[in-house]
Amino acid sequence: MKKLLIATKEQFGYHVDSYKYAEYLKDDFQITYVCLYQKRKKIPMEGIKLIYVPRIGNKVNRYLNLLKTIHQEIKNNHYDVVFVVYFLGCFIFQLLHPRQVLNLDIRTASVGKNIRLNFIEDVILKFECLFFKNISIIGENLRRLLNIKRAHILPLGGECFTEKPANMDILSLLYVGTLENRNLINFVKGFHHFFEDLNMETKNQSLKLIIVGDSPHGELIEIKDYIKRYRLEKVIETPGFIPNNQLTGFFEQSNVGVSYIPLTKYYQNQPPTKTFEYLLSGLPVIATATIENQKIVNASNGVLIGDDSDSVRKGLHEILEKKYTYNPESIKKDLNQSLWKNIVLKNLKPYLEGL
Repeated sequence: MKKLLIATKEQFGYHVDSYKYAEYLKDDFQITYVCLYQKRKKIPMEGIKLIYVPRIGNKVNRYLNLLKTIHQEIKNNHYDVVFVVYFLGCFIFQLLHPRQVLNLDIRTASVGKNIRLNFIEDVILKFECLFFKNISIIGENLRRLLNIKRAHILPLGGECFTEKPANMDILSLLYVGTLENRNLINFVKGFHHFFEDLNMETKNQSLKLIIVGDSPHGELIEIKDYIKRYRLEKVIETPGFIPNNQLTGFFEQSNVGVSYIPLTKYYQNQPPTKTFEYLLSGLPVIATATIENQKIVNASNGVLIGDDSDSVRKGLHEILEKKYTYNPESIKKDLNQSLWKNIVLKNLKPYLEGL
């Protein structure tokens, strides 16, 4: 069995893509996974050797400790492939281990609110790519945006979280994902306006929004404050972050997925995990009209909207009017090739075996 090292700064279980790589490759590879310990609950996985780098000192020291740990792991063990999910400074591994088979995996460009900083970070990313012979990337649009000439396309996937037919008599919306830099408060405000438009019977019996996610910058607090201020506790729930392997119950009680991403330049070419997960679970979506969402959302599986609160309100009215026309089985079938199991076993596995 070949030995595979997956190296990333994200704690195991909190970055869906690399977590799914490990989950579906563990029967074919002997996997070691090195990551930063970010003081979050550890999520174990049988068959994976997990190495946590302690969160000690300032950000620079933590990065240096991560680099040192990965370097020592490569130096002291014979790995057939080292798979690095991009983080700043990872090009050093190719310099220190020129004979080691390494792959750089790029899941995103810089997507912060500071456009100048995004530009600088993307320039650094492109510079680091020059050192790697093998590169995988999430999509063709991102490859062109970063001007990377040679890369293997390793697309985004999703899971089917429920096989149960949804109860369409109510409108139960689900948002799953990070709240960081997502401006989800705009969606909450649009939902509030939509709620006010409805008659009293619908308000009391047939409407719910569940927001599953958190961020380090106070976005969840802002949303909770808004809910409290306008007494929306009966229709909006905020359970916070829930691990990917514990989401089934939330999907089972929902019938519409919310894929709200700000319509900014830096999100346009970013394939949305949440859109895939909703559709693969048979849920129609209300989604902002990013370039990537426009590729997969159509009249048969959802509604595309702008990112302002009025567009949200109008989109929710459209979803409400069309809710009985959606066919969950057809929605699932159209994206079956995007299940994580298929992405990993039919794309990533043969790619790694060929390096």
